[in-house]
Amino acid sequence: MLLHLWNHNDDFLGIVGFSQGSRLAHILSILHHITHGKAFHGLEFVIHPTSYIHPGGHYVPVKAVDVAQYLPFLRHVDEQQRIPPPSTARTNLTTLDETHTHLIQQPDEEHAQIQIEEVVALSLIFPINRIYQHPLQYSILLQPQHDGNPDEEEEERLWPPKPISLGIQYPPNYPDVSPTIRLIHDMNYHEFSMQQSEALMTVLRRAMEEEGGMPCVMGMVYAAREFFEGGGWIVANTTTTTTTTMGCWSERECLAVPVDDRVEGVEGMAVNTTGSTGLRPCSVKRIAECNEQGLEIAYGMLGRTHSDDVGLVNGEKTTNETSVGKGGSWKYTIGLVGKPSAGKSTFFNAATAFARQRGGGGGAGGGAGVNRDGNSDSDTILDGAAMAPHPFTTIDPNVGFCLVPAPAGSCPEDDEGSMDVLVNNRLVLGSTHGRDSKGRRMISLCLKDVAGLVPGAYQGRGKGNKFLDDLTDADVLVHVVDASGLSDAEGNKVASDERTSETNHPINDLAWVRNELVEWVFFNIASKWDNVVRRGRDKLVGMFSGYKQSQSFVLDVFAAVENYIKEKEGRDRIFDNLKLWDEGDLHRLVSAFLGMRFPMALALNKCDLPTSKQYINDIQAQLPIHGAHVGIGLSAHEEMKFMRHYIGITKKECTNRTIDNCSIPNGVWDCLQAAMSIRAPVLVFPVNDMLTYEPLPGMTNYSTRDASLPNRGMISCLTHAGGCAPSHWDADKQIYAPSITKTETKPALRDVLLLKPGSTVNDVFEGLKWIGALQGEFVRAEGASSIGDKPKLVSKWDVVGKQNRILRIMTTKRRTWQNK
Repeated sequence: MLLHLWNHNDDFLGIVGFSQGSRLAHILSILHHITHGKAFHGLEFVIHPTSYIHPGGHYVPVKAVDVAQYLPFLRHVDEQQRIPPPSTARTNLTTLDETHTHLIQQPDEEHAQIQIEEVVALSLIFPINRIYQHPLQYSILLQPQHDGNPDEEEEERLWPPKPISLGIQYPPNYPDVSPTIRLIHDMNYHEFSMQQSEALMTVLRRAMEEEGGMPCVMGMVYAAREFFEGGGWIVANTTTTTTTTMGCWSERECLAVPVDDRVEGVEGMAVNTTGSTGLRPCSVKRIAECNEQGLEIAYGMLGRTHSDDVGLVNGEKTTNETSVGKGGSWKYTIGLVGKPSAGKSTFFNAATAFARQRGGGGGAGGGAGVNRDGNSDSDTILDGAAMAPHPFTTIDPNVGFCLVPAPAGSCPEDDEGSMDVLVNNRLVLGSTHGRDSKGRRMISLCLKDVAGLVPGAYQGRGKGNKFLDDLTDADVLVHVVDASGLSDAEGNKVASDERTSETNHPINDLAWVRNELVEWVFFNIASKWDNVVRRGRDKLVGMFSGYKQSQSFVLDVFAAVENYIKEKEGRDRIFDNLKLWDEGDLHRLVSAFLGMRFPMALALNKCDLPTSKQYINDIQAQLPIHGAHVGIGLSAHEEMKFMRHYIGITKKECTNRTIDNCSIPNGVWDCLQAAMSIRAPVLVFPVNDMLTYEPLPGMTNYSTRDASLPNRGMISCLTHAGGCAPSHWDADKQIYAPSITKTETKPALRDVLLLKPGSTVNDVFEGLKWIGALQGEFVRAEGASSIGDKPKLVSKWDVVGKQNRILRIMTTKRRTWQNK
């Protein structure tokens, strides 16, 4: 029983026993020891029993002489635990002391930035000292939010008699995983019972789950307030808590997510077969129109001049700290979607050279890196995503690094005349990840191929819900389409007489795949609409942020939708009147958000089959359509054969073999480039010298040992396709070599950083510090747009873009290589 309680509650600090209970506590500590910490996980130390017999028998000692025997023991325990007792003062936020920091894995740059941003936001509401030492730990006092309510005495009655705080600790990969939480108070069992504690913890956990991979602390604070102000603390002490009712203190907690679709009812009205969601019903026709309007809004937003191209934010130059937190390093991920057997896994294998990490485990995307000896992590086995001509070959997601050509015009060497400048100055153009046969700089991105999708996935059919949840890691999508028309919506082959049927036209796949995404988000939000109306715009922003997007991104979409409605329908400030929304209004918002959140490129696969040509022409003529912006015809199978052959050459040490009936993977590379170009990152080129453009010596470790570097199998494919190997690849030794031995000229513009639009020079500085390329404090920086341009001083808070993409940053503290 005690082990069960320990494993299912987060608010226990330890085990203490008196009398016979002390003997039991000692036995439990022995159990913990002999199981090597598996029993009572998290119990860090054991205090050996202390014997003392008082005349009160089996009663808690109350006399001063007896109590004095217990106090030193308890103080000793408190000192060992090193956690301060909860404060009884009505301060809102108290930083907790850090324990065992050296044993805890530190977050990477992206997660650390998100964690600090959340603490900064909380500090604007609750007092906090801005000391950011990981792992971040703090507590927030849970208390009523007085808004001049005349019934404050009645409100206070709904809360516990003594202060109670929510303790939070961030794991390294928060917010991808939930934080560790506990309740901190000094109330006894009669003042705050175990049932009340369990009920509150259940509500807090549900609040975490609702945020779905986004910062969730504020949501937990709101949920706790609703719990107390809704009478949950009182009800929990007077009712038996069960798994079906625990924590249901408001309508939000008791709502179920709908699993049935709407059907067209009388006079074309959309009927929700699961019951009311709180939204006003509307016709199927209006829902379709609103979905198209949402796409129109998204197309307009994506079609604008990007702030990263011109160094502007919302049309105005930003030279202060207002843009901090909107940018930063971008670990770009491309997601593969499509119906079963469309060729996603084949596309994945061609793009990653058969290097994959199932389920996304291990490193940043797993996959095709090199180990510290400079050898490939996958040299011994030709791995890859499973492939077969039947539905659901892929069950768990495949994740790996792929090489993608940089978007056209995004690199300094793309400018007209730039190569002449390099030649005239006897400079050699470099690249960390190599170049393709067209001379395009290759960039390493994360590619994620998830489980097959079928119609009705948002209702849970097929692998649907898991598929849709996996998508939230992606920044842009590649929809792999079976352009042959030889399979139905669920990936099954069709009979020969059905090949020309309009029902099997590949363009239909675009419609239902997007519909699955829209309905998934729509029902997630509609099921909680009563709560959204009650809490207003901020709640709605938080729910959309749950799909792994910043609030600034969500607010941009909201502003675009609001302006569109004001112009088209004359309705002003629609987000202040959520109770008047109908299902069409929410569909429009969801459609616009998804159009921006998941823009799509089409991989029109199986172009080598006779039936594909006309279908491909039909689709390309109608673009953009259903959230897709561009379509590239290709044969993933033929390009995969090329990759498999030349990877095999590296393993058999044979360089003279050729292969027929296969294609250089230009189709796959072109498609990936097209996808990244829809939602292009800012490319910044850090250098150590603005004349020679030589790389920062501190970047050498990154350019020779980083997990994103192509392994020798991928390099073999790259070179046999007519491209160039990475600058530090030694073809003779088949390893990455830190020193350049063939020439004294250091590679110019070798390194590139990917940043989010709105990033500043300071974001570049922090990113370089994170990977160890720079140390110390920022002093000054200079930048240029093109090769040969005269460098200009730039501010720490200038937004980076095409005008200053070549950057040199100087700091106060020199590394060893800087002192030479």
